[in-house]
Amino acid sequence: MTIDQNYVKFFGLPVVDFEKPEDWKGPSKAYRVRVDWDTSTEEMGKRYELLGSQADSDKLTAIIVGAWMGDDSSNDSSTVIQHLVALAPKLPALKAIFVGDITYEENEMSWIEQSDLAPLLAAYPGLELLQARGGNSLSISQTTHENLKSLIIETGGMPRSVLRDISRCSFPNLEHLELWLGTGEYGWDGGVEDLQPILTGKLFPKLSYLGLRNSDAIDEIAPVLPNAPLISQLQVLDLSLGSLSDVGARPLLALASAGNLKKLDLSHHYIAPEVVEELQAALPFEVVANDPQEADDEWRNIYVSE
Repeated sequence: MTIDQNYVKFFGLPVVDFEKPEDWKGPSKAYRVRVDWDTSTEEMGKRYELLGSQADSDKLTAIIVGAWMGDDSSNDSSTVIQHLVALAPKLPALKAIFVGDITYEENEMSWIEQSDLAPLLAAYPGLELLQARGGNSLSISQTTHENLKSLIIETGGMPRSVLRDISRCSFPNLEHLELWLGTGEYGWDGGVEDLQPILTGKLFPKLSYLGLRNSDAIDEIAPVLPNAPLISQLQVLDLSLGSLSDVGARPLLALASAGNLKKLDLSHHYIAPEVVEELQAALPFEVVANDPQEADDEWRNIYVSE
């Protein structure tokens, strides 16, 4: 599977592509700025400046960064992040940023070159949601952010360095942490040990949603989760989009004693129907197991592996 559609809604707002003043529909939209393969990357900066000069742009709450590469897929996100940082004084109400709303036709997820996201957190103290797609060259320098509530990182393969970066940051009000771990073929080089700082529950005291999604290592990760201290504070555990089989699913029966959990999402899985039924019967909360898959000669694909 691949990502074949751009967002039509973000942060609860309809998305509008912005290129020229006529595209401005007021601050109640989420605006996406992007360039085509035959448009210079410098045009991105001009469009951001133009966006920041519109009437009531100081009330804008959500921005999406679309494709920025132009005709060179090796261009990373550092320049566009610099543009957003420079724009910060004009966007004091901004609460949500998505860096990388890019479809496979624009650039495959595993080819997207990211950079350090920390400057965005420093520039926008009121930010509540930071989302990024693509794991190459991605980092989050050690930082503190008091208002961030949601962090979403989508990758076809997440380097363990990103997990370590997240573990070194201070996000005291983080409620939603969603990590697309991916596969070793596209950059995943971590293991259960790299998740342990998060699973202690000490890093993010308000976390209520943990997503370990799109992972081909989920059979190794799932068995340690019932005993992780973090589980006692979660309301949603999301293990969807991965290659979960009976091996990883059966140990999840021990989640029956996780008092606060309200939902376990296993959608896009390779679990036998009888094991799904056992989980749904034994666990005292919602177990979602949509989109069952069939292994192809023991090969189990994750949702986005390209």
